[in-house]
Amino acid sequence: MTNSGVVVVSLDDLLSALKTEEIKSIFNDFISINQDDSPHDVELFLKTKAIDFERTAIATTYLVFDEGTNILLGFFSLANKPLTMSKKNFEGLSKKQQKSLRHSGRQIGNKFQVNSYLIGQLGKNYSESVQNAEYKLNGKELLDLAYGKVLEASKIIKAKYVWIECEDIQYLKTFYSDFGFAMIPDYFSSNNLRVMMMRI
Repeated sequence: MTNSGVVVVSLDDLLSALKTEEIKSIFNDFISINQDDSPHDVELFLKTKAIDFERTAIATTYLVFDEGTNILLGFFSLANKPLTMSKKNFEGLSKKQQKSLRHSGRQIGNKFQVNSYLIGQLGKNYSESVQNAEYKLNGKELLDLAYGKVLEASKIIKAKYVWIECEDIQYLKTFYSDFGFAMIPDYFSSNNLRVMMMRI
């Protein structure tokens, strides 16, 4: 898939065309930004989990390359994963949100489960090589590409919501909120991340 200066390639297609070591070499050029000197979870996912998750169908990863130079600009991973929230979290939503979710979910014990897609990973490459790329990809464009794939998938396997997990950092919450995601009040994932969701 091409999109104005970038090429989006599924990891599944790469695994069919290249040796695993060649793919890992591409991944090694990916560097994320963290608040300390340690690699960010996004970078660790790409380098240590993405291939296994692809092979076991836990998540599907897409790589975004610069069309002119083939430099890796970023990636995202998607999963068909229901969002499960406690009764307390569900009741913390507005009446309108609760009514809408009831059409796409079900109660299981004291939990409420919504059929949905997860944008599990979304990461831009900040390595020095990106400076040589012809196309400068921004975060909004990367999220647009991920959401586009969610739209495609939702036409095949029906789901009306997409959700993300993000660190409890204001600029990240604003970034996703500006796109259309809404915070679930007082909801933290098992990874201690904030959870936001949006109707597809």
